[in-house]
Amino acid sequence: MDSTTSPRKRYAKTLERRSAVARAALDIVLEKGHRALTTAEVAARSSMSETAMLYHFPTRDHILVAAMELADQEYRAILTAEFHVIDGGNSDWPPPAMAHLTLDDQATTRLFLSLSAEAVDPGHPAHSYLKAHHEQVVFEFAEGVRRRQAKGLADPALDPDKVGRQMMAAWSGLRMQWLIDPTLDLTSAVSQAFLALNGNPLMKFKQQLTELMSTSQ
Repeated sequence: MDSTTSPRKRYAKTLERRSAVARAALDIVLEKGHRALTTAEVAARSSMSETAMLYHFPTRDHILVAAMELADQEYRAILTAEFHVIDGGNSDWPPPAMAHLTLDDQATTRLFLSLSAEAVDPGHPAHSYLKAHHEQVVFEFAEGVRRRQAKGLADPALDPDKVGRQMMAAWSGLRMQWLIDPTLDLTSAVSQAFLALNGNPLMKFKQQLTELMSTSQ
């Protein structure tokens, strides 16, 4: 068999083409917003015919999902590192970088929330992506709660998995509010919501009570 037509070669070529489309689509989203994206422009930037591109991505929605998945990959390295920064005090979690990525990249945030609304339809291309995305984010939030519980920064009685899901809801809702009203201090609002969900007020009260009892002895 000719090596140029081997399954491995074809698979690598397919990955290369899909990556090129995702990159081109994300670049357009960042430059113009997702509403301005056309399949013709994505194909041109990907150096392939529109027909060839649509073989890999049957609809415009499939292309937008690919763009969002690529954005996720690029952000995840930053957020994974930042989510482990919890030793500097209560104000360090959630990490400021989480909100700053949204503040600095409104176009991708708009795309994400737009896809989220469409993904409630099980037949939409974004459904599987959003389901997996939410599961991963809830897991990461829950792990953050567990780390804080281990350090005495979060209420030990909390169920981390339930709190993680509540955090996901708060994060999505606050980003939506910020897009509608940019005067909202998103960084502060997210921090306050997450600290409250962590049981931070209770932990502070317990700490103050312990300090008071120790000084009164």
